[in-house]
Parts: sequence; C-alpha cells; structure tokens
Amino acid sequence: MKENLKKEVKLISNGKEFKKLLKTEEKLLVLFSNDSCGYCQMAENNIKKILDSFEDLILYKLKLSDAPEIFAEYNINSAPVTKVFIDQKSAYTAFGIRPPSDLYYQLKPFFKSSDSYFKEIAKNN
Repeated sequence: MKENLKKEVKLISNGKEFKKLLKTEEKLLVLFSNDSCGYCQMAENNIKKILDSFEDLILYKLKLSDAPEIFAEYNINSAPVTKVFIDQKSAYTAFGIRPPSDLYYQLKPFFKSSDSYFKEIAKNN
C-alpha cells in the first residue's frame, strides 16, 4: 500500500496554538504523542495511510514536551492518544495504536470519506 503523499502532518507548537485551533476549526484530529515514543510513530504512520481517504481531514500532532498543560487538561497520561474534536469538544478518543482499517471506520462518521483506502487495498490484492 502506498504512503500518504498529499497531506502532511501539522505540528502544533504549544498549548496556546492548540487552543486557537480548537476555536477556529470545526473539526480537528490530533495525535497526542511523546518525543521518544516508538508507538507514537507507528500510530502516526497508520493514520497517514488513511488520510487521503478523507477529503477534509488534516492530522495535527501535539507533543507532550510542547504542551504538558494540554495533556493534563485532557487527562492524557500515556501516548499515543488520538482525539477528534468537534466544535471544541472531544467527540472520539483512541488509545494506543490502531490498524488503518479500524481508524478508517472510527473516523468515517466525523469526516467525509472517499473510500480510497479500500480501493487501494483491492487494487493491490
């Protein structure tokens, strides 16, 4: 399966920027991660595999070292954690690593899907 090449992960640099995004974006997908976390890298790679399947999906990443106060506010005690925020409220939370197919189905109710993830799988099988 090919990697997502069209969309880049956007790094949130601090808690203030996160709060601003939360207020300005109707929908927000955030991967809460840690600098030295191999599982966080695996979770990010799995999310990247499905990004192109959603027209309006952007992956934002927030590192613990950049905004520990945000991790505390949302009671995130381990990483990786993936959250969907809608209208400034947490609407979905995934702990740990999820396979791309699971992520696809979990995110589909929140973001418009083109089903390209499964078309790509069918083409390669």
